[in-house]
This record gives sequence, structure tokens and C-alpha cells, in this order.
Amino acid sequence: MTPQDITRIIWVSDPQISPDGGRVAFVATTLSEEKDEYLSQIWLVDTAGGAPRRFTAGPKRDTEQRWSPDGSRLAFVSDRETKKKGQLYVMRADGGEPVRLTDLKNGVTNPVWSPDGTRLCFISRVGGWEEPESEEEKQKSRPARVITTLKYKYNGEGFTYDRRPHVFVVAADGGGPPTQLTDGDWADADPSWSPDGRLVAFTSARHEDRDHDDASDIWLVGAEGGQPRRVTDTAGPAGFASFAPDGRTLAYLGRRYLNAFGRNARVFTISVQGGPPCVSRRPSTARARRSACDRSGRPTGGGSPSRPRIRGPCPSTAWAHRATRPRSGWSVGSASSPASRLPATATCWRSRRPTR
Repeated sequence: MTPQDITRIIWVSDPQISPDGGRVAFVATTLSEEKDEYLSQIWLVDTAGGAPRRFTAGPKRDTEQRWSPDGSRLAFVSDRETKKKGQLYVMRADGGEPVRLTDLKNGVTNPVWSPDGTRLCFISRVGGWEEPESEEEKQKSRPARVITTLKYKYNGEGFTYDRRPHVFVVAADGGGPPTQLTDGDWADADPSWSPDGRLVAFTSARHEDRDHDDASDIWLVGAEGGQPRRVTDTAGPAGFASFAPDGRTLAYLGRRYLNAFGRNARVFTISVQGGPPCVSRRPSTARARRSACDRSGRPTGGGSPSRPRIRGPCPSTAWAHRATRPRSGWSVGSASSPASRLPATATCWRSRRPTR
């Protein structure tokens, strides 16, 4: 193998199954020797098999593809326009021209469709230093940075203390500019819609000691805006919330300890009105594939974290997660029923069998 062989490798990631189960959208990434950078496009393949076909042809990176609830469209993030960070686009699943929905200075990440397919929520950073327009001003030095927080910079992101990520909502037909739902000097992440489309759940650390611990909370905000409401009790990191089908319960990943980085994440459920959370007692839940959490409350381990999916009321059939059954023997199940009793369409948690 020679160094040039790396340009022949195709990395496949982020598979997304269409609502009807007939197709998979995934990202194929290659290294361009000519441009000396990674290039990514979105491809489609039938679940029955066959040759993959390219869905996007952006000149740089097309990623984070997400199916609309009816499967007729795909939303994705692309930096195809010169000197712009990745923006949100929507394109018909059978092909055509993509429609750009956003034009935000700091780009877009984490798009999520509303249940009725009319809107998308996403995360975008707000603020940051503005590039002067006049050449005279461009020749001057940038203003000094005044930093008053410990968590002010991240690898791959640079300075973040003055560019906090917040939750936005935009119409899926491109009929208007995005609406910012959250603000403030804290980071928001992991948006998720309620079944009726009236609420958005998200993760945020807004407590006074957020600079000194790893705690975060699940919050709710109206899809039209308003004052966010905290659901969890800041006992430890909490993230990746998902609503139950009836909208009255949330499932999330987290742990009930501060700065306990060696502990595994667990699946919790909690009423949208707040109160004490329920925790699954199955031994297998303690061995999640992406179990540890970082300082923002997000499970670590690489890749896109799995979001818990509630398939029934809490706590009787409280949780399920993505799962496969490779050679090492993953096991799936719910808080009260064995794997064999889960519906065939359930999305289940990948978890190792408990040792005895």
C-alpha cells in the first residue's frame, strides 16, 4: 500500500432508511488529490439490493441527509456555495434541483423534520466576529478577545464562547427565513419534535456551574418560540431526547452523576411535565455502544449517537434503540419485554449481552 492509495478509499457513513423501508440514503466520502480535501456526496441504494446511485453532486461536502416523513424529499446540509458554510437544502427524492432554505453566516447542522413535513428545526451558531466590508477596515487588527469562561474553544470548531449554537425552525418549502427559537450565552443541541409539532425538545446546560461540571438538561420550547422550560433536574448529563407517540413522555440518554466520566450512560424516561425520571434496570442497558458522555452531556465514541425511541408508555415498554446482530452477538430488548416480543418495525438499542 502506498500513500496515494488513500485517494482510492470510499468511506460510507450515516445510513438513513426511507419511511417505507425501500431505500437507504448514505454519505460517501473520498479524498481528492487534486483539491487536497475530503469530498462527500449523498447516494441512494435499494434495501433489496442493486447498484447505488448518486443523489447529490455538490462540489464539496453534502451530508446529514434526512428523509421527510412521507419519504418524498430529502433534507441535507451542503457547502456547495463559495465562501459559505454548510446550509440547509431540500430536494425531491426522485431527483431535481435542491432548494436552499437557509443563508446563515455560521452554517447549519442537525436538521430534523417536523412530523407533518412542513418545517425543519436545526442548530446554528449565533454571533462571532464580523468581517469588515471596507478594505481599510480589513487592514486593521482584529479586536482583542475577552474570555471569561473555561469552555471557550473546541477542536475542529475554534473559538466558540462568542458563537453559541441555538435552535432554529424554517419552512420546508423555502417560504421564509428561519426563526430562532432559543438564545443566550449557552449552547443548545439535539432538537427533537413533539408528535403534534407544537414543541421542540433540546439539550442545554444553563445552570450556574455549567463551566465546572458536565451536567446538562432536557428543555422544551414552543415551535413558534417562547420561554424554554426545563424538564430534568440537572443531576448529570442528559441528551438526545425523543418523544413518546402520545407526546406525554420523553426518553433520553444520560446519567445521574456529575463529572463521573467513567460511568456508562443509561436510558431514562420522564414526563414532559418534569418530575423524577424512570431508569431501565436491565443489565444490558449499562453496556451501550456509545455509553460514555463528554462534558456537554453528549455520549462519546464517534459517529452519530443513537437517539432512544419510545414505543409505548413509561415505564411498561419504555425504550428501544437501534440494533444489529453482528458476530459478537448484540442483544435487543425493552424495559419490560424480551427482544422476541418487540414489533418488527421497532428501532432498537445496540447493546452487548450482559456477562454472567
